[in-house]
Amino acid sequence: MPDAVPHRETTVALVLGGGGPVGITWLAGLTHGLRSAGIDLARADRIIGTSAGAVVGSAIAAGTDLSTLLTPRPGSAEPPAAAPAHDYGVLLEITTLLRTGDQDRDLALRRVGELALGANTGEPAEHLKRIGALVDFAEWPDHDLLVTSIDIGSGALTAWTRNDAATLVQALAASTAVPGIFPPIEIAGRHYIDGGVRSTINADLAAGYDAVVILEPLAHLYPRSRADRSPVTVREVTIAPDEIAVAAFGPDLFGEAALVPSYESGLRQAAAAAADLREFWPGA
Repeated sequence: MPDAVPHRETTVALVLGGGGPVGITWLAGLTHGLRSAGIDLARADRIIGTSAGAVVGSAIAAGTDLSTLLTPRPGSAEPPAAAPAHDYGVLLEITTLLRTGDQDRDLALRRVGELALGANTGEPAEHLKRIGALVDFAEWPDHDLLVTSIDIGSGALTAWTRNDAATLVQALAASTAVPGIFPPIEIAGRHYIDGGVRSTINADLAAGYDAVVILEPLAHLYPRSRADRSPVTVREVTIAPDEIAVAAFGPDLFGEAALVPSYESGLRQAAAAAADLREFWPGA
């Protein structure tokens, strides 16, 4: 009789994509609902966050109450934060650059970074303060957490971890520094912008895991990059906003009125998402 094959638990990577404030609240609602259904996303072996997904991913890794990311919170008497300043000329040029496929990608991202650095989008300190307040100025959690951004000097993807030079707030501010809306963030003498300009999910950072779960707030708006379309895993589960959630998002990812409906849409979708994950999720 052959020896029994030792049981090996499935390794899981969790990928959280960008989506602006409505993406943050949808992801927060989804995560909170999954937790209530017995699926604790913090049990992923690796968490990869881009932009909005980086903010939520850091909260998941730290075990934070996800409802704290719903701003303005229900019943809050605090005035809403000022809307970000959009440099529409820069946004138009950046959009044109990113839609041009027949070019060196790193060169295009460097040019996007140059445009972002020259845009009139406020002071970096204000964005650091904004993101710091959102996550209560937390330290890096003790987890394999990757926070993506783009080095505007090289155009290369940087995936920050707790072992790197950036504080968590700096890494999150860089990952959410949407060019033309928020200023680039300087870390150790270099400037960084939103990792979402390379890919809204950067799923290639999950290569080598048995299963990859992708929470993709902008699946209805942006096609995946070439790297994201490559086979990176044995098993992939993608959870994206359904038609009701997309309607709740509306046309403005920064729309204050869409925050609570987006959170509620994430909560509602959690039951179906839990059924998709229960078979292999650690501890489910």
